This record gives sequence, C-alpha cells and structure tokens, in this order.
Amino acid sequence: MSAAFDTINRETLLKILEDIVNEDEHKIIRFLLGNTIIDTKIIGATEKKPFFSNVGTPQGDRLSPVLSTIYLEHAPKTSPAQTFDST
Repeated sequence: MSAAFDTINRETLLKILEDIVNEDEHKIIRFLLGNTIIDTKIIGATEKKPFFSNVGTPQGDRLSPVLSTIYLEHAPKTSPAQTFDST
C-alpha cells in the first residue's frame, strides 16, 4: 500500500465522487487534483525537471486518505468478477 495515493485514477475518482458530494465540493476536489506539477531532480543533474501529473492524490494532504478510501471502497463494485479454480 506504499504507493496507494500515487496510483489513483483521478478521472475515475471524480466520477465516483459525483454521486457522493455536492457540486461545490466536487469543484474543490477537482481543483485540488488538477494541475499537479511534480518537480524532480535526477542524481548528478544540475537542474530540476518539472512535469505535470494526472494520476494520484497529493501526499500530505489531509483529504488524500479519505479520497483513497472512497476509491478503494468503490473498486470491488466496478471490477469484473473473478473465479478461482480450487482444484
């Protein structure tokens, strides 16, 4: 679960939230998740290389664990059923 916040599909999360939160709350969450710029520096490089991210929720944000829980709680309801051969 160490990368749970990093792997959330934002579009799917926002679609799930449409049925849970009101329009104003949805706009705020969309704003929180939008335009995320990640600043990276490769070892040995002299400058940082920023890039946009469109997956995951912001680590350290108090809302991220709640959003992750909502996303993960919804996953079994939308995943295709799997059967296992017990022989």
